[in-house]
Amino acid sequence: MSGFAGSPRTLRGALVTVPATGSLAQAVVFQYNPDAVSRSLKPRAAPSEQHVGPADAHRVWGAPVETITMSVELDATDQLEVVDPVAARSGIAPQLAALELLLYPPSSLVVMNAALLQLGTIEILPAEGPLTLLVWGPGGAVPVRLDGLTISEQAFSPSLSPLRASVDLSLQVLSYNDLPVSDPGHALFLAHQVVKEALATQAGRVSVPMTTAATASGLAVG
Repeated sequence: MSGFAGSPRTLRGALVTVPATGSLAQAVVFQYNPDAVSRSLKPRAAPSEQHVGPADAHRVWGAPVETITMSVELDATDQLEVVDPVAARSGIAPQLAALELLLYPPSSLVVMNAALLQLGTIEILPAEGPLTLLVWGPGGAVPVRLDGLTISEQAFSPSLSPLRASVDLSLQVLSYNDLPVSDPGHALFLAHQVVKEALATQAGRVSVPMTTAATASGLAVG
């Protein structure tokens, strides 16, 4: 929150996980919002079984494939100043663990699958991960898959607990092309797109009549 009187309250971004089991959602709230967020959008390719010809030149095969990268800073200094017992004992290790576990299957499931293999189970499906949401910006929450983490730990306590770190996040947005209709993320991404469409109407776009566009095209060619 800003220290200036009358300043608007600054919201903090977060990664929220919603387990498929229906248990309580968990949130990893960013201690500090990133200074920069990079977003890459590419047109979705046609399905592999689809024959694409000249008649499909203007066809849109679905929502674009979007990748988001950002760097999140973690620092235990503020907590150490108020003698927070968790920070004094573990630094920022709990926050790092919460981020890293987004890439792990639950250990209980790993143990259960190992037991099933010992009992002769032929096929065991990979674990079903939670629905992960990136809470950021005017679009609200958007479903994502964490593609990778790069963690740079920069300071340590006498017991070698990390006290400061920079975490580079690489996320792929999951659209209605990637999720079944029954998945809550399907509706969330659709709502995300509706918000974008509403914002686009405020951009002051000017409609150009087809005859004018055709004339301009002819002049350009000439």
